[in-house]
This record gives sequence, structure tokens and C-alpha cells, in this order.
Amino acid sequence: MRHYELVRVKEDGKLELPKDLAYELGLVKGAYFLVEVDTDLKEAHLERVALPGKRLVEVELVVEDRPGVLAKVSGLFGRYGINILFNESEELNELGLAAIVAIIDVSGSRVSLEELERALLELGEVRELKMREVD
Repeated sequence: MRHYELVRVKEDGKLELPKDLAYELGLVKGAYFLVEVDTDLKEAHLERVALPGKRLVEVELVVEDRPGVLAKVSGLFGRYGINILFNESEELNELGLAAIVAIIDVSGSRVSLEELERALLELGEVRELKMREVD
């Protein structure tokens, strides 16, 4: 259901939503949101990614652009008890490569981040990898 609410900026960069709407969205202390901003249109889209208490990692991969590569990456996450909360992929022009960005929850993981990094790099299709724990 869509709600429209006119809100006023309290100070630069800070909006305050009515408490009932904030609660409905899960806008609570410690929650994680993905904000997509279109500066040309002056629009923003807000999507809740995780409630408080999660251990999140942002993973950026450059992989060979072939069928089944994303399945191999996500299968590896699944085997290690890692939950994918968000992911997006795109072709990198005509290089035969693709970029994958994912936000993963490693709270229930059975491996360390170092072991996860090694396992991802061992996949033959992975060309580059960056991992960053989200504060």
C-alpha cells in the first residue's frame, strides 16, 4: 500500500518520518537500508535490507560473463550458511566480464571472512574481488 506524506527537512540531509510510518518500514535504530539516488531526477528510493543484529558484508566481484556463474557464487554462499540480502549484476561492455555487487548476512556463517574470500577466489570465473564489512 502506498502512503504519501509531506515532510519537511529538519536540518541538512535529515528527514523525520511520522513514527507510525517509520515503524511500518522498519526504520528502527540499527536497521540497514539501501538508498538509490537519481541526481538527475532528484529522486531517492529507500529499501530496507536488514533489521538490527545482522553482520553484513558488501561483496564486489568481477566474473566471467557466462551462464551459471551467478549460481556458483550464490551456491557457495548457501553452502557456508550465508544469506544474500541484495544483489545486482551487469555486463561490463564487450569484455566478456560481468560485475556482481551483493550485500550478504554472515551472522550464521560457518566460515571466517578470510576463508570465504579464499573460496570465492578459487572459483575459476572470479577475476576480481573486494569485500567490506558494513559498520
